[in-house]
Amino acid sequence: MIVRYGRAGDLDRLRRAGAKRIVYIVDDDFAAGATDPGLPEEYREKLAAFAQGDWPALKAAADIVIVPGSVLGELYGAKARIIPPAWDRPPASTEHFVGARRIEIVHLGTGSHRGDFAPLAAPLEKLFRAHPRARLTLFAGDAAPDVLKSHPQVVVRRPLSWWRYKRALPRMRFHLALYPLARTPFNAARSANKFYEHALVGAASLMSPNAALRTAAGADLSEIFVEDEGDWAGRIETCLAKPDALSGRVEATFARIFATDPLAAAARQWRNILIP
Repeated sequence: MIVRYGRAGDLDRLRRAGAKRIVYIVDDDFAAGATDPGLPEEYREKLAAFAQGDWPALKAAADIVIVPGSVLGELYGAKARIIPPAWDRPPASTEHFVGARRIEIVHLGTGSHRGDFAPLAAPLEKLFRAHPRARLTLFAGDAAPDVLKSHPQVVVRRPLSWWRYKRALPRMRFHLALYPLARTPFNAARSANKFYEHALVGAASLMSPNAALRTAAGADLSEIFVEDEGDWAGRIETCLAKPDALSGRVEATFARIFATDPLAAAARQWRNILIP
C-alpha cells in the first residue's frame, strides 16, 4: 500500500517483500494543482515535482487506486475505488448554541486554502462592523489576510500538523464554518472531508459546492452551498442576522451523517479490497 506522495522506488521494495497487489491511496489531483494559481507557490512546486516525477510510475503500477470522490475516480478509470472520508468521532451536539454570547465562525483551511479564502476577507471585515458578536477563527498563522490579522473580532491561530489537528478538532466548538472554493480543477477534485470536519466542531456549514461535497450532503442539505461566488457576503449576513437558525442546519447534518454512516461504509469497502 502506498499513500499519496510515495516514491517509485517503493514499488520494488513492496514486490521484494512479496506484495501481490499495489493499492495506492490518493486524495488530490496533482497535475491540476501544479498549475493552480490559487495555491501557494511552494505547494504548486511540490505538486509539479511529484506529478512529473514519481506519480506516473505509481499510477501505472497500481492495481487499485483509492480515491475520495468521483472526479478523481474518473482520472484513474477502472482502477479507482471511491471511499469517501470517514471519522471515528461522532458529530458534536448543539449544546454550545444555548446561551451563546458570541457567534463563533471558523475557516478550517490552511495553506492550500489561502487563495480561496482571500476574497472573503474584505466582506467579512465590513460585516463585523454590523455584527459585534461575531468572532472569526483562522488557522492561517502569518498567511492570514492583512485586513484581518489584527482585527479585534478575529483569532489567528498557527497552522497545526495533521496529527495535532485531528486530536484538537473534536474539542473545538463553533456555530458557523466557512469553506469557499474557487472554481478550479484542483478544487473540483477535493474530498468531502470539510463537511465532516464542520460536523465535528458543531458548526453549520456554508461552502462552495463540488461533486464530493454534494454527494456527502445529499439533496436535503442543499442550503449549505453558496452556488454563486458573488453571494458569499449576503449568505454570511443572513447567518449572522439569524444565528439561532444555524442549530437546525447542524442537526440536519448530524442526521445525514448518522443515516449514511460513512465509517461503516468505508469499513465494508476496505474489507472487500483487502479480502477479495
